[in-house]
Amino acid sequence: MIIEGTAKTYRGLVLDPFQQEAIAYIDQGFSVLVSAPTGVGKTLIADYLIEKIHGENGRVIYTAPIKALSNQKFKEFKGHLGEEAVGILTGDVVVNPDASILIMTTEIFRNLLQQSPERVVDVRYVIFDEIHYIDDPERGSVWEESLIFMPESMRFLGLSATIPNVEQLAAWISDIQDQEIKIVTHFERTVPLRHYIYEQSMGRVPANQFRKQHKKISGKIKGLEPHAIPKTTHVDLINEIKDGYLPCLFFTFSRKKAEINAVELGWEHNFLTPGERRQAEALIEEVTRRYPPILSDRWSSLRSLLLKGIGYHHAGMLPALKDVVEELFTHRLIKVLYCTETFAVGLNFPCRTVCFDSSTKWDGQSFRTISNREYFQMAGRAGRRGIDTEGFVFTVVDLQYFDPQELPSMKESQIEPLQSQFNLTYNSVLNLIKNYDDQQIYRILGQNFATYQALDDRNYLRQQIRDLKAELDRYCEGFDGESCPVEYERLIRNKKRLQGILRKTKNPRSKRKLRQEIAAIQERLNHMSLKNCSREEQRQCKLEQKKYRKLKSRYQALHKREQQIDPQGRYYQEFQAKKGLLEALGYLQDGKLTIAGEFASQIHGHELLITELFMDGWFHKYSVQELNALAVAISYEPRRNEVKIRHKLNFAPAYKFVFQLAKMEERFLGYSTVTFNDHIALLAYRWSQGEGFSKLMEAAVIDEGDLVFAFRRGIDLLRQVRNATVEDTYLGNKIKECIARMDRDQVSIML
Repeated sequence: MIIEGTAKTYRGLVLDPFQQEAIAYIDQGFSVLVSAPTGVGKTLIADYLIEKIHGENGRVIYTAPIKALSNQKFKEFKGHLGEEAVGILTGDVVVNPDASILIMTTEIFRNLLQQSPERVVDVRYVIFDEIHYIDDPERGSVWEESLIFMPESMRFLGLSATIPNVEQLAAWISDIQDQEIKIVTHFERTVPLRHYIYEQSMGRVPANQFRKQHKKISGKIKGLEPHAIPKTTHVDLINEIKDGYLPCLFFTFSRKKAEINAVELGWEHNFLTPGERRQAEALIEEVTRRYPPILSDRWSSLRSLLLKGIGYHHAGMLPALKDVVEELFTHRLIKVLYCTETFAVGLNFPCRTVCFDSSTKWDGQSFRTISNREYFQMAGRAGRRGIDTEGFVFTVVDLQYFDPQELPSMKESQIEPLQSQFNLTYNSVLNLIKNYDDQQIYRILGQNFATYQALDDRNYLRQQIRDLKAELDRYCEGFDGESCPVEYERLIRNKKRLQGILRKTKNPRSKRKLRQEIAAIQERLNHMSLKNCSREEQRQCKLEQKKYRKLKSRYQALHKREQQIDPQGRYYQEFQAKKGLLEALGYLQDGKLTIAGEFASQIHGHELLITELFMDGWFHKYSVQELNALAVAISYEPRRNEVKIRHKLNFAPAYKFVFQLAKMEERFLGYSTVTFNDHIALLAYRWSQGEGFSKLMEAAVIDEGDLVFAFRRGIDLLRQVRNATVEDTYLGNKIKECIARMDRDQVSIML
């Protein structure tokens, strides 16, 4: 729908109808939820909103799901609006925090709403980029809490990839915010996608055709030894599509495989002309000048690949290396980029073709087929607006291991609806108690999206139950009951059948059971008082008995499901359990937060362990180096099968509290959440002593990018502790020194 008087162009670009519609609603002061495929230009709406509010001397907040996207947006808006206008808050990075345009992670926005609402009271709009992250199992609650606690005077712009249940999401937000939410949907891609499966013997074929062909040959394949089937590789696919389908993003769900694949392709191909190679060399030189010397074992190999138009990109790389790769890809000097799925989150890097080397991924617990939403989040990068008439998506299939069930449907109409992943943290419990009374807390706990969806489900079930009841009521009122002649005859037949079995049975236990069943039938027969139904009525009832029983069984099952739905009770019970634990720990007394509770209410993640260590004095007792090592150990999440680096640091207090807290959680909650992973604590200690990055990596058993990320999480944790203890000058100065020693050289973020 195009609204009269709407701007038709922006920044010299002709706006699509859905962009015009969204902008018109923004001009009228509405909150807007935009659901459209990846890569069609949703961020242009956010850009318009930010420039509009800035031009009106207002304040706007832009939130993103990942720090990389926040950093990218910070650079972008600084370029458009000037350094003074834009600030960034991501926990480990704070620049110009009082700016009129603030870029931040969604977690930071939620924290501001809970702890410093006065800092956002004059914000006119908040932008939630990638709002479909609301169903992320780890972090979805952050989006829900942000929307629940957002002031009613504040408007929002939500940008999302395609959401099938966008009306439900909008209705929930409208309900809790008591404001009208305008929905803007767009289903057609600017550049349509074509989806193919690639297998060496079949070539590239449409997915449906491949499924049919595979069904025909699956019997023959089962009888063959795996090595007898030619293996299909990523190089085979690139050889197939190298003429006319590049550049391409080649998604793989393993960092190591992304690197190996790039090296393997580099053995056979060089995609750059001499002129392009010179451009690439100049650009590499320009980007690397922004950073400290690149001390990475992979840099030499990666650089030689980049000069062939081949690259890789994943979270385990140093920020400098990722920046080089991104710049080269933006300038179309990388023709094949192997990457993990993080490359598809928010970052705008369109290409002609997207490839997958697998349709399954490890999700932290098991290998599973990627969902349709995940597939299109990545596949949607294919097709460049204004350059390509269509985008291409290829999935490599190796018949040695292929299972037809492991392919997503590749139909955008079958993208999964959003499901709430709401979860109550200790921090949320403490802040609820701190800011609201019991009645308000009960109401707030009923405002999450999970409760709204459960109520929707219950209302839907109730309607089905009513419809079935109406259908059942059309039958004879005595049907299948104690007055029904047809039911009487059925019981007689069943009794005779059981008596026949009894005569042939010799097992005493079986005979006893049969006699009990026969006695129960006879008891029911004795109490039946039959209606005087005509033979025609009985004949009709016999014909409908099967259908009636099926309807009745479904009615009873739906009724049972409806009774089991307790939309609000689950979260209130969880709240009470965690409240009881916090009282036992001394964080609450007489319904008020104690000193420990006040401290914990300002810590987001690992609240219990950090608070116990702080209250026991360890943040004061440890040296700067030890404190940095502790901070990294608390916030660290080791990768699968990661080996711990041995050390002699005194972490006995941390392990003591981990043991005690785990026992307390088991007692009050029935499960434990507390963790402490000092796998790389020694590296944080040595880094804090001034040791060089390359020396550190000699002892590291993780990727350099993971080490940087771990140190930055440690910085984030220390900042939280400092903010929670602003009146403690000694600790504040100590933490300032901790951060200075950690936030240097390769670990610093270049903005």
